[in-house]
Amino acid sequence: MKGVVTLSKISIKTLQHGAIGLDRDALIAGGKMTVNNKDKKRDWYMCPSFTYVIDHPDGKILFDASMYRGWQDEWPKEWQETSDYTGTTDEEFFESRLKQLNLDPSDFKYVFLSHLHTDHAGNARLFAGTDAKILVHEEELKGVANLEADGKNAWNFFLSSDYSVSRLKYTPLYGDQEILKGIRSISLPGHTWGTMGLMVELEHSGTIILSSDSLYVADSYETGMGSMLDLDRDKWRTSVNKLKLLQKGHDAMIIPGHDHNVIHHNCSCHPLKEEKKLRVWPDAQYD
Repeated sequence: MKGVVTLSKISIKTLQHGAIGLDRDALIAGGKMTVNNKDKKRDWYMCPSFTYVIDHPDGKILFDASMYRGWQDEWPKEWQETSDYTGTTDEEFFESRLKQLNLDPSDFKYVFLSHLHTDHAGNARLFAGTDAKILVHEEELKGVANLEADGKNAWNFFLSSDYSVSRLKYTPLYGDQEILKGIRSISLPGHTWGTMGLMVELEHSGTIILSSDSLYVADSYETGMGSMLDLDRDKWRTSVNKLKLLQKGHDAMIIPGHDHNVIHHNCSCHPLKEEKKLRVWPDAQYD
């Protein structure tokens, strides 16, 4: 039938934008982040930075926007002492990846920002003046608005130059809702005020949940240990339990925010149940 969206026309490309060197304990054990010296870390982790290009018959969606190329000019000294992004090559930065796909910011209908930490919203500014709608949870917008009101232009990995930009067309989301046919937002607060994930139904790859930093790494799913950066640990745990219910209900595969390992539940009948590693463009995609 004319105008009917079929799952066969939806696909996901995973783009990697280098990796952030940091102490892995900060992601799953809630420990205090130490200074940027990998020789002193118990477990120095090259934390991958991902975005996802979702092709849909009704328009392209970008999930997250990675870190801005000029991060060293904008980050406070204390951030640079705990996180190292200097190993990222020019071809790995967000703008370069888009060009490799022959894409431009104006090609996107939606930019879905899971939350507004600088490693997820850094390139939102590139969509200013385009027709792209920037989808962000209402509570996340309220949270950064309060930071702005308090004069905090850089706090806890929120950076106002990422999101306080003229001509960015913000569209608030309020919870779990359909974005396009086969694609739904999932409200997962705790890591930040309004952290969200995205659930995508695909013809061959089955249901995939992009969890963002509601699960930094796959280990968090089993251990139940959050991050020192989580604003509300109780809400974070509730969100992880919600992910587990959704995973079982939809027999979904979960892709964590900063890990090449993917998550299946024990009784999975998911089409990709044998896959343990994330498919990354240009080698493969999900469809």
